[in-house]
Amino acid sequence: MAGRVAVLLDNLLLRIERDSGLAPDGLLTYPLFPSPDRFQKDWWQFAILRDGTVHGWGTVVEGGDVLVSPYQVARIVVRQAVGRSVPLLSWGMGDLIADRLIGVDSHAHARLFLERDGLPPIAEIVHQLDFSRALPSAYAQSVSFLAYLAEEHGLRHVAAFALEGGVRWYDFPSLFQRHFGISMAEADWRWRTRLAQTAPPRLSDVDFRTYRRGVEYACAYTLAQTPGRLVSRPGGATAYVEALRATGALRRLDIVGASRAVEAGRKAGEQVQRQVSRTRLAVTAALWALGLGPIVLAVLLLAGPTIRHAWRGRGYRRAGTRRRR
Repeated sequence: MAGRVAVLLDNLLLRIERDSGLAPDGLLTYPLFPSPDRFQKDWWQFAILRDGTVHGWGTVVEGGDVLVSPYQVARIVVRQAVGRSVPLLSWGMGDLIADRLIGVDSHAHARLFLERDGLPPIAEIVHQLDFSRALPSAYAQSVSFLAYLAEEHGLRHVAAFALEGGVRWYDFPSLFQRHFGISMAEADWRWRTRLAQTAPPRLSDVDFRTYRRGVEYACAYTLAQTPGRLVSRPGGATAYVEALRATGALRRLDIVGASRAVEAGRKAGEQVQRQVSRTRLAVTAALWALGLGPIVLAVLLLAGPTIRHAWRGRGYRRAGTRRRR
């Protein structure tokens, strides 16, 4: 099985580099764990490896079934290449590349959100906070917008922009115009014209709500946080792997498969959230103790002589009263 996974990873990495020009800066380490518990306990041993290795997080092998997600691999390559870029690029590039690997229409999801909720101008989701507030539609919008740019200028040209100009949100528009030769407003208009040519997927209201919840779950557990913070907690490895499974199903608009993965992962996610809540409570209590402890001690030290003097005076008054009687 390990040999089959290695061949699959090699093919994915070769295709990613051929299409985008992006490649891991070293050997991709992709461990196969026999269970979620082993994933939780042993992932860090691979994360600390250096000397030309890139940590690929890996996956869980259960019952002879192994999930190697093209979205996981493409995101790892993109994250390592572009670093701390704006989410429009760091979230959008990885899934655009993976969509192309498995033949998914990157515009269908944005068209779905456009029909149901509407989409803001691209300029309004460049900043990280604006992007977060616009989720989950901003995620689909970023992939579709980059797909349009790749259709017009080539994926390598888009990847080059992500490498050189995608870190700071405040000079993003000027760098965008210099790289692509058009303003963001003009590119936004052309993208929406292209998007109008894509037929919106036919989903019932119930299926769309299921789809939306699935996207929110997948984004929360695979994109919005570092996997290490998740998989180190009980239930976290299962939540992470199922979120990757849900991502692939959602991008194919397989609502049934996505719903099944989300349901399996949500139970594990609830276990993670309970531990997070307990940890926050314990940390809050410790901070209050550390903060109030010195204050209480200082008050006692300053007021101690006065308290002792008042107590002794009270004793003297009681003794004098007894003697007068």
